[in-house]
Amino acid sequence: MTRPAVIIWEALRNAFKRKKATIDYPFEPGVKPAIGLRGAHYLDITLCTGCRACERACPPLAIVMVPSEITKTGKRPVINLGECIFCGLCEDACRYDALVLTDYIELSAFEQDEMIIYSKEEPSLAKKEEATEESPKEEES
Repeated sequence: MTRPAVIIWEALRNAFKRKKATIDYPFEPGVKPAIGLRGAHYLDITLCTGCRACERACPPLAIVMVPSEITKTGKRPVINLGECIFCGLCEDACRYDALVLTDYIELSAFEQDEMIIYSKEEPSLAKKEEATEESPKEEES
């Protein structure tokens, strides 16, 4: 057969197959990430010393140090996943294994603030979260 005839035959043959080429992702389980894929960061604030090695190693400057009461140096990392390129240099630079890249890859968000990783063990953040949850809403008359 000639080249155009082969292409047309293949297109018609595939057009009537019942097998779907994609999945209904939010409703069906997605594809498992490959071993070694770098996803969202996990920060164990109890192991972090605030040495700033992760901040210095980050090429896009997605890690900034903020004041903290837990670490030895009085600073802790805050990671902006919106700016991160997932290179893994911060994980390699952390000699205390406080910062680890996981295989969690579902990182979509509606707001830019949702892409920033704070550690939940930080007392000042826990107090802020409790205050916002417990604050009574004013009723309008």
